[in-house]
Amino acid sequence: MTFDARKYRDALGCFATGITVVTSMKDGVEPLGITVNSFGSVSLDPPLVLFSLGHTGNHCQEFQDSGKFAINILSESQRHLCDRFASPLEDRFSGVSHLTGENGCPVFEGSLAVFECETYATHEAGDHLIFICRVTNVTSDSSQSALLFHKGDFPIL
Repeated sequence: MTFDARKYRDALGCFATGITVVTSMKDGVEPLGITVNSFGSVSLDPPLVLFSLGHTGNHCQEFQDSGKFAINILSESQRHLCDRFASPLEDRFSGVSHLTGENGCPVFEGSLAVFECETYATHEAGDHLIFICRVTNVTSDSSQSALLFHKGDFPIL
């Protein structure tokens, strides 16, 4: 029996996900950012979350080397950030306003929540690396709605 990769991707798309932009700093001086929808909670004690990055094209090694991250949960009004940080642009931060979080990573005003964290563990998983991160600071604003991705699109709620 052959495995149908397209059918698999379509089935995964049936699960609606929130969108994040995970940021970090390369060598402590160059901001990094990538759109990620593979985010989840792991543990309350200690406070752990996870995200995963593909090994190719996503600056995976630079994120691994940094060990510090800000996971920005995007609001509906931040679709432009989702698109920008999913693009192949080399300097994704050019012209993008951001603050510096407590751990030195870029954070975006208007995000629903920001989890500042550091690497707790990493795990190889096929063509991705799973980052399990210990949360060191969190902020949130529950007055907005989340940017969602479902079946390859952004549904209007």
